[in-house]
Amino acid sequence: MQGFETIINSIITLGLAMLVGFISVKTKYISKEQNNGMSKIVVRVTLPMLVITSLTSLDFDREKLINSINVLLVSIVVIAFLYSVGVVMARLGRMEKSKAVMHRCMTCFGNVVFMAFPLIQALYGAEGLLYAVIFELANDMFLWTVGVYSMNSTHEKKTSLLENLKRLLNPGTIAFAIAFVMMAFGLKFTGVLGTVLTGIGGTTTYLSMFFIGGTLALVDFRRIYKRVWLFVLTAVKMIVVPVILILILRLFNLGDMVTAVIVLQAAMPTSTVLVILGMEYGGDVLYCAEGVFITHLAGLATLPLVYYLMSVL
Repeated sequence: MQGFETIINSIITLGLAMLVGFISVKTKYISKEQNNGMSKIVVRVTLPMLVITSLTSLDFDREKLINSINVLLVSIVVIAFLYSVGVVMARLGRMEKSKAVMHRCMTCFGNVVFMAFPLIQALYGAEGLLYAVIFELANDMFLWTVGVYSMNSTHEKKTSLLENLKRLLNPGTIAFAIAFVMMAFGLKFTGVLGTVLTGIGGTTTYLSMFFIGGTLALVDFRRIYKRVWLFVLTAVKMIVVPVILILILRLFNLGDMVTAVIVLQAAMPTSTVLVILGMEYGGDVLYCAEGVFITHLAGLATLPLVYYLMSVL
């Protein structure tokens, strides 16, 4: 019961922070450029601080190492499964190529950083965040290889596999590597420095939600109700697939926390990064932006539902 209250309180907190961002950008109190700048602050500064300070607070042991390996392996399979589901839905919907590519990616790649990290940390603390970061590493590997490759097929501008793999070297992965080394040697940030870095990392939740809300404010949602397949995507990605994963992962006895983190990451709303990549590679950007809007609004209800289902299935 306490865990369910935690996720409800967390969702309300995230929702209100999104609302502040939405209103700020919708009223043009904050410009689109300023909102985009906020995402850079999160990705380059506050999120790395959150990862490093949270993970180094853990006492890393053999059990966490085994769990981490399991999370990485299972995450790769889960992400591949999500992509396959997206392929099937795109074919059933007989979508044109640019829309089909975005539909596959929207089904596969969720908001596993901006929305998932704050929520999972609130529910499961630093250990849960560790497993969430590992899922995100698997997600990034798939995004910058299979995801970008599929988008490349719709556009004249091509990028090599090596160029995309270089993108795996980003502030998030560097922060994880630093945290892993510090964990291995038992190093921690203490004193005033530890307080400052932890405080900076702690702003990630609100800045992330503000950015998402501001991004949603830019979507013209007057025609969204006509996007039948976006509602299908939302139901399948955020309810049906998580239920399937709950039932399957229970059979492998991975542990409640590991299972919960993987399921919640898979159930996250569509990644906002896909809108940017769609612009870069000629995908259906409007369709993707509308999908981001629908899934994030739906997530405020589906994530507590998925969490509840994990306790009863």
